[in-house]
Amino acid sequence: MTEGQTIAETKRDRVRRILIEPLTEWGFRKPGDMRADRFNGFMAALCDGMGYLADEQLETLCAALRTRGEGKDRRGWPRMATITALAEAIAPRPIEEIPAMRRWFASVEGPKAVRDGALVALFLFWEKFKRPPLTDGDRRAIRDKAHGLDSDVRVRRDRERRGVASADDLQWLAWHNGIEGRAMALVGEGSGQTAAMPNTGGEA
Repeated sequence: MTEGQTIAETKRDRVRRILIEPLTEWGFRKPGDMRADRFNGFMAALCDGMGYLADEQLETLCAALRTRGEGKDRRGWPRMATITALAEAIAPRPIEEIPAMRRWFASVEGPKAVRDGALVALFLFWEKFKRPPLTDGDRRAIRDKAHGLDSDVRVRRDRERRGVASADDLQWLAWHNGIEGRAMALVGEGSGQTAAMPNTGGEA
């Protein structure tokens, strides 16, 4: 490396700098019941698992974890389940980073949700709960959400066509289009191509 050049910070380095190093300085250490090799693997998994969080979100997670040390002296690193639950509350981990969820959308379930007009609602459900709908209540909630989203899309796109859309309308449509695009990309992984989305009030 020549003088003046800098090494780009990796995702792991960023998590270490913002989350792990401050908590280590705070007093967190390897739990007494965990072997050194397991702890090293835990720290590597922590870096990889929290890499999706933005800097500010990592700082929030760091602050939240300060009071969650384990062991008699409350200085042991919290378990991954504790850290993940807090991270999810701050910002859900993108579905695209979780292989099992990618496979689920690429299976028959994704195209079925497209046909039912419920793909975006289903994606949002998965993003929030990190599991498929399991009960009638889950499926009813997804149907209700899909109907609400469809109504919003139609109303806001109509305003956009007529040139009377507000900034909120345009921002909401951009958000919805982004979620729809992400969901369709996952569905397309099952067939090797992006599936067609049913018309929801947009231009043909």
